[in-house]
Amino acid sequence: MPRKTLGIYLKMALIYSVLIIISFIWLLPLYVTIIASLKTNYEIYTTDPLQPPSNPTLDAWIDAWNNISRGFFNSIIVSIPATFISILIGVMAGYYLSRFRFRGAQLLFFSIAIASFIPYQIVLIPLVRINSMLRLMGTYLGLIISYVILYSPWAALISSAFFMTIPRELEEASYIDGASPLKTFFRVIVPVALPGIISTTIIIFMNIWNEFLVAVTLSTNPYVRTVQPEIANLRGTTTVSWNTLMAGSLIAILPPMLIVIALGKYFIRGLLAGALKGV
Repeated sequence: MPRKTLGIYLKMALIYSVLIIISFIWLLPLYVTIIASLKTNYEIYTTDPLQPPSNPTLDAWIDAWNNISRGFFNSIIVSIPATFISILIGVMAGYYLSRFRFRGAQLLFFSIAIASFIPYQIVLIPLVRINSMLRLMGTYLGLIISYVILYSPWAALISSAFFMTIPRELEEASYIDGASPLKTFFRVIVPVALPGIISTTIIIFMNIWNEFLVAVTLSTNPYVRTVQPEIANLRGTTTVSWNTLMAGSLIAILPPMLIVIALGKYFIRGLLAGALKGV
């Protein structure tokens, strides 16, 4: 075998070996979570964490679902409209910032960028004050408005990067045909930027679905509490029910996981949109 070919094989073997090790390390917590959710309380405290259950049972899953089902559906009720409104506002704002030049545009863009990366714990008290003033504490609408306030700047910042990769000639051709800026945006730009918009939607939805602090602070009504605070309540009072806690965690990740699986190809295309500019 030629030395060059041997070198290529050795390089590929090294790359695959590193990838397998990294994949194993990354999947190990998920494996522990799954087998722990299938164990009894006795096995949880008497067996090794990596040891599979001797008699797998779904009791922990049933118990977890009975406790978090209301929060699970509350998260759906809150996350879907909050994501839709955040994307609608953010995408239109991102398009405006990336395409139209006006005095203070750069300052506004950097202000949104700074606001997006400020820890949202800082605005928690203002959010509580706003919800109290509007009498929206412990309501679905209060949570939705709070998440829209928090994540619309994110959507604007992320989507503007995708719009910058779209040639301006598309809009100019649309204007020549007599289309208005709004019609051009929805009929020409949105279909072209769809992978980027889907990527932004997935990112915003996952952040809203997994958010804990705002949910536990604003959900003064237990009937409106979302799934993340409910999972925290699965720990128990005297001892931690690790099997129930793990089962609840796995149930909670199902919606984001299914969305990523269903829209995975668009998600990857959207993430690569900026990297492929000019290719």
